Amino acid sequence: MVLELYIPDASPVLADSMQLERVFINLISNAAKFTPKKGFIRVKVKDIPDFLEISVSDTGIGIPKDNVPFIFQEFFRASNAIDQKIKGTGLGLSLVKQIVEAHQGKISFETKEGAGTTFTFTIPKAK
Repeated sequence: MVLELYIPDASPVLADSMQLERVFINLISNAAKFTPKKGFIRVKVKDIPDFLEISVSDTGIGIPKDNVPFIFQEFFRASNAIDQKIKGTGLGLSLVKQIVEAHQGKISFETKEGAGTTFTFTIPKAK
């Protein structure tokens, strides 16, 4: 699996570094769990007005359409065959959302079953 990083010079953010580390650990480890060995994970940082926009993309299995509305709920685990074999509590994405929102940011995702998922979140720039 290939990990690609696109991190240009970006504005500083005022954030709890340990909490942001949790966000990255959760998003990148999820991407790694559900991406085949020949796939890739891409982390991209973009400097936009008032925020940094960070995306974590993968070429994994994607999220089934009927699971999309529940993906940030506590204890929810997607109902695909691979997910049933991978251990987890279903708390990771719920925690990620709580951390991002506690920093006055937003999180969203795009997914295509069989083609991967991209999670994108924003963190306000330091003023």
